[in-house]
Amino acid sequence: MRHHQIRRGQSRSWWALGCAAPALGAVLVLALWAGDAPYAQVGNADPGLVVSVGAPLLRLAADASATVCVGSLVFVVLCTRPADSGVVSAPGFGELRWAAAAAWTWLGAALLLIPFSAADAAGAPLTTTLAHLPGMVGALEQPKAWACTAVLALVVALGVRGSLRWQPAALWCGTALFAVLPPVMTAHGSSDLGHDLSLAALVVHVPAATIWFGLLLAVLRRAGGDPAALVRRYDRIASWCWVALALSGLVLAGVLVPPDRLLTSGYGLTLLAKAMLAVLAGAAGRFGARRAARRFAARQGARGPLAAFFASEALLLSAVLGFSVGLSHFPLPDFLGRVLDTAQTVLGYDLSGPPTLARLLGDWRPDLFFVPFALVLAAWYLAGVRRFAGAWPRWRTAAWLAGCLVLVLATSSGIGRYAAGMFSLHQASHMLLSMLAPALLVQGAPLTLVAAGARPPGGLPDSAELLHRFAGSGLVRALTHPVAILVLFCGAPFLLYFTDLFDVLVRFHWGHLLINAVFLGIGYLFFWAVAGEDPGPRPLPGIARLGLLLAAMPADVVFGAFLISTGRVVGNGPESSNMYQALALPWVPDLAADQRAGGLIALVIGEVALAVVLASLLVRWNRDGGTGFAGYDRLARDLGERRASVRSE
Repeated sequence: MRHHQIRRGQSRSWWALGCAAPALGAVLVLALWAGDAPYAQVGNADPGLVVSVGAPLLRLAADASATVCVGSLVFVVLCTRPADSGVVSAPGFGELRWAAAAAWTWLGAALLLIPFSAADAAGAPLTTTLAHLPGMVGALEQPKAWACTAVLALVVALGVRGSLRWQPAALWCGTALFAVLPPVMTAHGSSDLGHDLSLAALVVHVPAATIWFGLLLAVLRRAGGDPAALVRRYDRIASWCWVALALSGLVLAGVLVPPDRLLTSGYGLTLLAKAMLAVLAGAAGRFGARRAARRFAARQGARGPLAAFFASEALLLSAVLGFSVGLSHFPLPDFLGRVLDTAQTVLGYDLSGPPTLARLLGDWRPDLFFVPFALVLAAWYLAGVRRFAGAWPRWRTAAWLAGCLVLVLATSSGIGRYAAGMFSLHQASHMLLSMLAPALLVQGAPLTLVAAGARPPGGLPDSAELLHRFAGSGLVRALTHPVAILVLFCGAPFLLYFTDLFDVLVRFHWGHLLINAVFLGIGYLFFWAVAGEDPGPRPLPGIARLGLLLAAMPADVVFGAFLISTGRVVGNGPESSNMYQALALPWVPDLAADQRAGGLIALVIGEVALAVVLASLLVRWNRDGGTGFAGYDRLARDLGERRASVRSE
């Protein structure tokens, strides 16, 4: 037995080295091939071989460990079923251990990359960088980004180490996915023409690649029990990741590389090689996964086809990872060849004139994060309606689709285009996202729709089980407590706009994405608790819902009044490098007047949204005879009885 375990450990070690070889080889070859050219192209000195080769190797170590960590946690969340008590299964526990070990490695690599990335960005030897590290970290974005990643990796490492339950694992999975983004958000094109498109695409591109490769490695370690079902689940997730990777990669190539430089620049050639490998990995992997699953079933347990499939796709994805790291070492082809004005540098695009009604409705610039997000939400909901046994209420479908449409309008119409450069229209976009869109979405009752199509327990968990497990988690239960959600909903705008936080975030496109995502989430949780059609983790009687809404309404008035009356121009302080003043838009001669207009917009949209929700609450209360929401209580009771009967079977 011990001899068998030793041989198994040696086999895994050789397999790990084999998977790492393509990535390691690609990074070394690209770093040595580039030489001092990446530094000379941006006017920097050659920092020496220790930095020019060491920085990409450390980046590979960080990205590889992040991939293992994320993949292990995604496996626990999506590919294992916990016990009724919430404790993870034996394969899930094994992957939590892998995630913890990878997170500690990730932390070490990120800490080392703070000085190495500073030396690489400044073109300075490592010894010189270490002597002036605090000042260089303060002046450069990449070292700060790696410091943020190091902090998040430490949180994940400590959290996973003490986790034995599914719900915390889901939280650490989200944290790990977020931790891969800071170095990406401050890398290529973060202040170049079209950087709003490239950064939004990267928010999709990098997590998709990380999940794809990381989950493959986890499946490779855990292909026991029912490997065919596990491969089918992996294939479904990998297919979506492949599509996301391909579409976002096309956007990145179109924005970052001019067509005439694709074959004449190191960045373009490396990008082309990476794209070809990713296409090959996706096509071969999807064909191989399905073929291997069929052959496994036909041969009743022969694992040869599975091993061959795993080996080929893992080696290709390892090479993709290596070329991705190599890309981060090359400057953009036209980095110094473009002459940009202030708007192009700050916003990533031009504003053609004052925001007339025609421009607000017709001057579109798609947000490549929220538009795909809204389309996926709409398609997912319509697919659920199609599967629903019976007549799903049309008004619920209309409300959900209207909420998705508001998401698109707020971020990608002329409102979204001008929101990055004008505080008044930022407030219009902000209030549509945080108030109107979630108020409509909760009327769609997505949890109820998903529950109607749930399968009986057995095998791998389906989307309905995963969604309801997350919706009933301790975190969601804590956030939807009436006091907690009221404080979040009412206090978050004051925390953002009346501290220096907005000034820190407003000059970065990733800051706008973060603000929109956070406030959309807070808005959804609030309106779910107040007016949602779905049973929540803390069901409230009608009078409590009404009281919660009435308590929130004065805060919106006070917030709008503060924006109108304050003497401080929000978003134009030293932390934002006086962004609004630097833009100097000719149709905004008075920043204070534009802010007052923003306060009025916030007041109007907020009060209208809250008044509509109040009216709907009163209608429902009257419909239920003024004794609470009988329909809601009945729905919650029916769903509880259904889950109990399915579990007993």
